Amino acid sequence: MQTEVLPEAPARWEAVEYVVDFGLRAHKLGFLAALINWVIAVRFFREAESERMYLQEPSGPDRLSHQAMLASLIGYGRRLLAQIHARGGLPENEMGMKTQDVDAMVEELENTRVQWYGDMTDERRQQVLKEVFRAEAS
Repeated sequence: MQTEVLPEAPARWEAVEYVVDFGLRAHKLGFLAALINWVIAVRFFREAESERMYLQEPSGPDRLSHQAMLASLIGYGRRLLAQIHARGGLPENEMGMKTQDVDAMVEELENTRVQWYGDMTDERRQQVLKEVFRAEAS
C-alpha cells in the first residue's frame, strides 16, 4: 500500500509521504525498525502539520494531504499495536518506548483526525485551538 499526496501538494507533505511509505516497506527490516520509522514519520507529520495547517491558512491540497497522511499514520500505528499485543507487549528497547507510548501516539493522531475532519463542531475546534495552541481557527 502506497499513500499518495496530491501532485500540487507542497514538498513538506511529500517528505512525510516518503517516510510513511518507507516504513510500510520496512517490515522486512524488523519490528523495531518499523516502530522507529513510524515514530519518525509521526514527528515529520507533526512538523509539516504545524507549518502547513496552523502557522498559515491551509490550502485545499494541504488539507487533502494532511488527511491522507493522518489516515496512513493511524492505520500504520494500529497495525504496530496489533503486532505489539500479538507479541505479548513491546520488548525492552533502547528508546525506552512502552506499549502505552505507542497507544498514546495513536490516540493523539485519532484526536487530530476528529479535530480536523470528525464530528467536532466549529465552536469546539476554535476552543481547542485557542486552549492548546493559543491560535485562532479559521
